[in-house]
Amino acid sequence: MRYVTLLAVLCIAIAAPASEVPPLEATIGEMAQGISCVSDPSQTYTLYLPPGFTNDRRWPVLLVFDPRGRSVLAAELFREAADTYGWILVSSDNTRSDGPWEPNEKAIAALWPEVHDRLPADFDRIYAAGFSGGGAMAYVLSRTTHELAGILACGARHFPDSLKEVDAPIFSTAGDIDFNYHEMHAVDAFLEKQGNPHRLAIFEGGHSWMTREVALDAIEWFELLAMRSELRDRDPQLVEKLYEAGVADARALESDGRLIEAARRFNEMGRTYVELRDTAEVHTAALKIEGSAEYRSRRKQVKKWDAFEQQYLEEMNRQFAELRNAEIIPPAAQMARRFRIEELQRRALEPGLEGVTARRALTSLGTGVGYYLPRDFMAAEQYDRLAASLELALKVNGQNSVAWYNLACARARLDRGEPALSALAIALDLGFTNTELLTTDPDLDSLRDRDDFKAMLASVAE
Repeated sequence: MRYVTLLAVLCIAIAAPASEVPPLEATIGEMAQGISCVSDPSQTYTLYLPPGFTNDRRWPVLLVFDPRGRSVLAAELFREAADTYGWILVSSDNTRSDGPWEPNEKAIAALWPEVHDRLPADFDRIYAAGFSGGGAMAYVLSRTTHELAGILACGARHFPDSLKEVDAPIFSTAGDIDFNYHEMHAVDAFLEKQGNPHRLAIFEGGHSWMTREVALDAIEWFELLAMRSELRDRDPQLVEKLYEAGVADARALESDGRLIEAARRFNEMGRTYVELRDTAEVHTAALKIEGSAEYRSRRKQVKKWDAFEQQYLEEMNRQFAELRNAEIIPPAAQMARRFRIEELQRRALEPGLEGVTARRALTSLGTGVGYYLPRDFMAAEQYDRLAASLELALKVNGQNSVAWYNLACARARLDRGEPALSALAIALDLGFTNTELLTTDPDLDSLRDRDDFKAMLASVAE
């Protein structure tokens, strides 16, 4: 029902008379920030017009959805691609993740008419890129309008109901230690069965936007698909340039022993370049790799460590449930043993699949005990469980100043003055310097009459 409502809002917004829409003012080649949407001035965005921009032609447009509304940071990832291929960037200030859907609904409903009524957009070439929950927004926009030419989903989750009616090509990407790494593989496998054009790219990193290089790779993939669909003029020189670069990348993966990734890259190229050039070379290369004993051995190793990770995550979720419901909360050291933190940290130092699998499992654990569980415990004012969860998170990553600050707040709420001050001192040493929060946060009220707390505040203010 929510998606039907969104579609109705979009249709109404698009129907607004063009004469009522004020022109945009933006400097070509610069990020124009804080532009208010005509249909809803509470919704704003960053606009980027590429070099050479003029109003007398139609341009591809990329809508960018960051889960924290960091419009400039997200748009900057695509600046090089926009400059190279002449794309307009429209990046929302208002998109959010891990909360109610309504802010995203408002953001989409306000941005859609901006593209149609205020920009010289090529309506056949409107794309959307989203990170984490922003990827889900792109899925929803595609299924409600059926007007997106492509989606870039980074570190997003697998929503089968959202994907079943998505007919756009999807470029999926994630960091190799992103807790949504397997979700993006699931998206790619689902799209293979559904028949969408699809591509999967994995980069080194955690739960974050992809690198600029991967962003450029995605835009180039969309350019190739646009040529194949006759949505843009064919450019044989560009086709050959991108093809040769793709073959070189796949050969490098093969030389490094990353045979699964190499075979996947060759197969993706075979799908992408059909009708653009001969693909016998990449098909043959993929078959040769997949027929090798080394490839089969690598597949077995992947299955082994995938099973290890799946078993650990199931175990982790059981421990999460116990932490939520236990009448007596175990000491942090005991919980750390239950969560096998030292074992994972030891495995994380190993090379290859073992190391990356352990690092990814630690990322999942750290996110759970450092963000999702604390969010719930804080809302329920369960400060004893909040403190226990944060203590676990800091055993995973002891350099997180925000987690140390939150632990200080939880301990202060429990009237544990000395441990609270100890945690706060570490937070300050690690660079936590939000003086406004330190002086106004009610979580710290139990400490405010203490001379040692006042001294801490004075040292931050200096």
